[in-house]
Amino acid sequence: MSKLLALEAIYNFYEQFVKGFSTVCEKGCHTCCTTNVTVTSLETNYLLQSGNMDKQLLAKLEEEQQKDHFVPSTTINTTAAMCLAQKAIPEETSPITFEPCPLLDEQGLCTVYEHRPFSCRAMSSQTLCPQGGQADMPPFLVTINLAIYQILEHIDSEGWYGNLLDMIPLGLAERGKVPDLVAAAGGRIKTNRQLPCFVVPPDDTIRFKSFMRRLAKEKWADHTLAELLPEKYSILS
Repeated sequence: MSKLLALEAIYNFYEQFVKGFSTVCEKGCHTCCTTNVTVTSLETNYLLQSGNMDKQLLAKLEEEQQKDHFVPSTTINTTAAMCLAQKAIPEETSPITFEPCPLLDEQGLCTVYEHRPFSCRAMSSQTLCPQGGQADMPPFLVTINLAIYQILEHIDSEGWYGNLLDMIPLGLAERGKVPDLVAAAGGRIKTNRQLPCFVVPPDDTIRFKSFMRRLAKEKWADHTLAELLPEKYSILS
């Protein structure tokens, strides 16, 4: 339970942080709400324990899971480790589709908005997104989003990572059956790993370190997030 509270603290901190950036996103805008959402097992559990995932939503997710969908080639921290080791990063080979997220209602509103994964929270744009286009984000926000992805994987380093469609069955399974489900997924679900380094452009380093100091002080229960973060970390520029 404690890590779920830490996750919520990170979400809340990020929500306040992004208020400093301009965005054209508003209620009902859902161009970026597709089936390409990736999550950690910790985020999956947070979503499932929200009480919003009723049988109808779970059935819609199961239906979409049977279709071709995006499968990440590696986890975020695995990619960072490969960059650190100067190894080639594998290309994404699975389809990136723009099918609407099954968690949207008929008005295009998110039915689990308060408990949505970070992949959803990280999406914002300074200009209107064309269908199938990319969000227009300030470079520093892209840097911070990548770091948060890495942090979420780090604090869930004993867990898993994959497309939300593949991760929901994992979250619903009994603990003892999870390894068998991971094996049966045929590589669609990846093992999380601890933070090897942060990947930060040289011009963002000072601002990034300031951001990390603020994040580390954020409280959850009777703790601070510093207790879950590496005491020392390296930055790959």
